[in-house]
Amino acid sequence: MQKPQPSVVTWKALILTVVAVLLTMSALAGAAAYWAWTHLVAHVVLKDQVADVVLPTELAVQAAVSNKVQVRIDQTLKVRVPVHETLRIPLTDPIGLTVRVDTTVPISFDVPIEHTLHVDQSIDLDTKVKTRILGLPITLPIQGKVPLKADVPISLVIPVRKQLPVSLDAPALVRLTEPLTARIDTVLDTQVPIRESFKLPITAPLNATLTFPGQRVQAGLQHMDLKVPLSAIRLDAAAASGPGPAPVLAPASSARHTP
Repeated sequence: MQKPQPSVVTWKALILTVVAVLLTMSALAGAAAYWAWTHLVAHVVLKDQVADVVLPTELAVQAAVSNKVQVRIDQTLKVRVPVHETLRIPLTDPIGLTVRVDTTVPISFDVPIEHTLHVDQSIDLDTKVKTRILGLPITLPIQGKVPLKADVPISLVIPVRKQLPVSLDAPALVRLTEPLTARIDTVLDTQVPIRESFKLPITAPLNATLTFPGQRVQAGLQHMDLKVPLSAIRLDAAAASGPGPAPVLAPASSARHTP
């Protein structure tokens, strides 16, 4: 019976085996590091101490004000007021007017006249008179002056019936018993002076800017037990001169605080 021949290991097979083992170990190490990076947390315990807090020079904030704000207004506002109304305006005082009258006035009255007419004059006659002389009709011319003196009484009643035109301008006081009705459809441009203090509620949040006079403020830190994910940790090199502080752990916003 023939014995089996021993296998020969070559350098090429040995190198390939070593490379395969290294790649497998690297993959396992990477997977373990990734799992630790995403699942493990750093446990940091801080004792009571005083820390310096650096504040920014300005900080924009939004604040809600619940109390009423005292506001002093001292100015004149220009306003436009549309007026579309029908107004009834009572007028109690008399109104002075100039009245122009141009009309006709009927006149109906009797005028009695009692008078004595004194007559003292000469009347010139130049006429012809028909008469009879001895039964015969004849016409005699008469010329001359006849003196006449007499008192003649006159008693008459003269009726006056006429339309008399009247035209005049005269001042008069007029009182209106009913209020005036006026339609106003316009826009009034006016100025309203306001000199008052008001307490106004603020219903909407206010945008404000906080200014800090000192940027560095000392704050007291109580005992804290922090759990920080490894993915939120950053290592900073210490300063080269002198003994400096330990590496600073910069936790991200996802850090959990356990009091």
